[in-house]
Amino acid sequence: MRAKTFAWKSLATITLLSFSLFILLSGCSGSKDNTEPPAPLVQFTPTLTVKTLWTAYAGGGTNKSYLKLAPAFYNERLFTASPTGKVRAFNFRDGKQVWEQKIGLPISGGPGVGQGLVLVGSHKGDVVALSEIEGKEQWRTQVSSEVLVAPGISQGVVVVRTIDGKLFGLDSQNGEQLWVYEGSRVPLLTLRGMSTPLVKRDVVIVGFDNGKIALLNLQKGKVLWEYAVGVPSGRSELERMVDIDADPLLVNNMIYVTGYQGRTMAIDLAKGAKPLWEKKLSSYAGLGVDFDYLYVSDSNSHVWALNRESGEDWWKQEKLHARNVTAPVSIGDYVVVGDSQGYLHWMRRDNGQFVARQELG
Repeated sequence: MRAKTFAWKSLATITLLSFSLFILLSGCSGSKDNTEPPAPLVQFTPTLTVKTLWTAYAGGGTNKSYLKLAPAFYNERLFTASPTGKVRAFNFRDGKQVWEQKIGLPISGGPGVGQGLVLVGSHKGDVVALSEIEGKEQWRTQVSSEVLVAPGISQGVVVVRTIDGKLFGLDSQNGEQLWVYEGSRVPLLTLRGMSTPLVKRDVVIVGFDNGKIALLNLQKGKVLWEYAVGVPSGRSELERMVDIDADPLLVNNMIYVTGYQGRTMAIDLAKGAKPLWEKKLSSYAGLGVDFDYLYVSDSNSHVWALNRESGEDWWKQEKLHARNVTAPVSIGDYVVVGDSQGYLHWMRRDNGQFVARQELG
């Protein structure tokens, strides 16, 4: 069969390019340490040709810090943050650097972008806001502890999650604290990482290390509802780990969420804490979604396609076992994951068969 050539033309490819750069520049640093040897690469006949349009240097990787420093796309620019404290903006079309700013702090979370700001957090709880246009610092403030994920922003409120289980709402104009949510007690043993708060319209959706997902009012930080995605069980602290480290997704009014040693589920935003469906499927890597399927990279690095409406299995790809794969990205007729060995794996979205493999770096 003649190989197809993939062209980066649709808006959906923006997400994938960010995803690809994250793997190239950060070395899959958001994945968890896994001593099990990765499955060998399988042989197949490629039916898709993937071409790299440009590459750019955005700073060194994070080694074993397991930081979630994924690029962010906004207004035709790609924004990156490095652990050494540099924030950069690139032109999305050609990869040329637009600006670079040194914040003088080691960055552990970010960047988050919106409403004219680029936001990053530090190991010591600093939150720094830069101008999206030229990178000039707008303000900086302090929260209670380390910031491991990108801040979110909507309707004049910056939402910051900290490693001690707190969630802060800050004024986007000056960084002043508007509210703080302290409802999540951090378990004795957790995974190194956390889910990024999803800030949409006038609400915040966030998963915590205690296995609960919560919906909060954006302006006041008031909890509207919460639900246990995972319930701790077992005698040891290891067995009782139920972290929600994968970022929740919101499609129309449906929330998709998954937890470690827990469940994957769909929750109707309008109906509150009552799942439309749920499935015993553990993940810390993340989710992907398109018109038909919810994609899950599970704790064994197996990739699943589930029916979005019912949660029913459509296919499962097990040949990436223990390769520490990333969250899936759906693009056109394909779904893509990266792994900790520096490869992108392209699969058909209808059956999970491999169609291309790309080595980065």
